[in-house]
This record gives sequence, structure tokens and C-alpha cells, in this order.
Amino acid sequence: MNIFSNTFPPFIAAVALATALIALRRYGYSFKTPFSFVWFCFALGLALWFLGELSWGVYTLVLGVEIPYPSIADVFWLSAYAPIYIALLLYIKPFKMVLSKKSVGAVALIIAVLCALVALFLIGPILSTSKDSLTLATDLAYPILDLILLSAAILGLLIFFKGTLGRSWLLISVALVFDAVAAVLFSYTTSQGTYYNGHPLELFYHWGYILYALAFYVHTKEL
Repeated sequence: MNIFSNTFPPFIAAVALATALIALRRYGYSFKTPFSFVWFCFALGLALWFLGELSWGVYTLVLGVEIPYPSIADVFWLSAYAPIYIALLLYIKPFKMVLSKKSVGAVALIIAVLCALVALFLIGPILSTSKDSLTLATDLAYPILDLILLSAAILGLLIFFKGTLGRSWLLISVALVFDAVAAVLFSYTTSQGTYYNGHPLELFYHWGYILYALAFYVHTKEL
């Protein structure tokens, strides 16, 4: 289980990256169209997540670090949020006139409340373990950043739900929900010292990558 836990995530992340690169190839590498840059950002984000998974595996299987957290793997993972968020925003920007101010405000309010609840849920357990500020910041960063990504995905879902891109955006949104749940559980279990390689919460991460791969594959068929 320890070997599987540290080798399967890089593999499934590579599959998701491959599907993003396939979509990028469909749009071209010249960046003459906005969607070329969108898929470049998606591919860059998935590449950084892949490097994060690979780094974690190297730490645990090669260097013998049982739980490398925080580590260089977190630098890769956290760096990926920026290009993915840019990709989501740029994708929905040409269609933003479809969204009403009320729907945008409702999504923003829901995400703000969820971020506050996550912070309140995690701050107590994290502070009770007297961890350093870097670990505290990392514990809070993952779930909050996942919720921010989810807000953009939900806006896209509101735009494309009844169109041909509805299925791919639904898959992306569900993937981000799984990521957010996994991030909250990971931050909580690491703060309590109950996380271990092969923990059941990793299934949320695995399903997230699978859904990203499916979303990008479905999107190439809907182009």
C-alpha cells in the first residue's frame, strides 16, 4: 500500500497532464487565440501538480522521508493554482455577459462562507498542535485555494451547463470538490498526526485527477 500510495498519484497526474496537452495541441501552440493560452495554463498547472506528486514519491520511496510536509512538493502543488485559476477565468471571460450580477454575487458569498468555515474548522486543531507558521499557512492554503478554483469552475458551469461544454465543466467542478474535501482532510489529519501514506482520504485526490482527465478528454470531443 505504501508503494502504491506513492507511485499511483504521479501516474494518474501524468494521465491528466497528457489529456491537457492533447487539448492544447488541438488549439495550437502559437497562442494566437485566447484558448491556446488557456490550455497552456491548464497544462502548466497539471505539469506542476505532476511534479509535486513525483517529488513526494521521491521523498518517501527514495529518501526515506515518511511524510515530507511541507517540502519542495508543496512548492510545485501551490504554484499550480495560479495558472489553473487563470485558465478558468480566461475561459469564461468571453461569456461573462451571460452571468447576472446576482448569480456572481451568490457564488462569491457561498465560497466566502465556505472559506471562513474551513479556516475556523482548521485553525483550532492546527494551533493546538503548536506547529510553526509555515506549516500553519500551508495547511490553510490548500483548502482555501481549492475553494477559490471551485468558484471559477462553478461560474463556468452556470454559463456552459446547457451547452455542449456542460459535461466537461461539470467534471471539472466535481474534481475541484474532491480536491477541496481532500485538502481539508489532509490538513486536519496532518495537524493531528493521524495521516499516513495510503490513508483513505487519498482516494479523493485520485478521483480528482481521474475527473480532470475525463473532463479534458470530453472537452476535446466537444470542440
